[in-house]
Amino acid sequence: MSLILYEHSTSICAVKVRLTLLEKGIDYEGRFVDLRRGGQFAPGYLKINPGAVVPTLVHDGTALRESSVIQYYLEDAFPDPPLMPADPLARYRVRWHMKTIDDPIHPAGGVLTHAIAFRKDYPTAEAVEARMARIPDPRRRARQRSVYERGVDSPFVAEAVRDFDALIGAMERDLAEGPYLGGEGYSLADAAATPYLNRLHDLGVQAAWAGRAPRVMAWFARVRSRPSFARGIADRMAPVESDAAARVRALLDGG
Repeated sequence: MSLILYEHSTSICAVKVRLTLLEKGIDYEGRFVDLRRGGQFAPGYLKINPGAVVPTLVHDGTALRESSVIQYYLEDAFPDPPLMPADPLARYRVRWHMKTIDDPIHPAGGVLTHAIAFRKDYPTAEAVEARMARIPDPRRRARQRSVYERGVDSPFVAEAVRDFDALIGAMERDLAEGPYLGGEGYSLADAAATPYLNRLHDLGVQAAWAGRAPRVMAWFARVRSRPSFARGIADRMAPVESDAAARVRALLDGG
């Protein structure tokens, strides 16, 4: 069996798949795609992923794209141990969280990451324009243009904070049913949500929700203690020092 994961160390979507592979104990070969240097636009990579994003999982020569779809594929292809609960309502909750994480949370995570962490890497208008010219999706290009030009004052940042607040509120509600998003056992939804909450932590803004979502904070500590976290996430992205937390708190308070 050949299983190759084209990934970037700090890509949230790659982390989702990496955690799923690790939780299932599946051996794979990781191949690094350097997003910061445009590796996703290399002709060879575009042949297997025309969208110029990571991850791509190649299983016995077949390229599989879209991280949540890859997670479902891994659950079907490698069912033991299962990462979907047996109860139909719990399975619904897992699927609901995964759909919400795909949209709107994934774009929201990108907005916050670029506004807080990556913007400093493009200090001139020329550098920003060069980056924009390489983004094929016009909607993604418009979001990134706004955050690179305006930072945390971009209206897309306010929208992203609202989206995360809605997700965290739903997680807080569902975690009343058990220690994980699918109930008693770790699920695909936990693997999907972990890198997004960890990104808030690395960006220095997760604490803005500490008093609003105690179950989510306890869940985050729980998933961080799992061996898959240490192998799949830890030491992948250095925490960012910024004053963005104050802006996020103001937005949550209606400012």
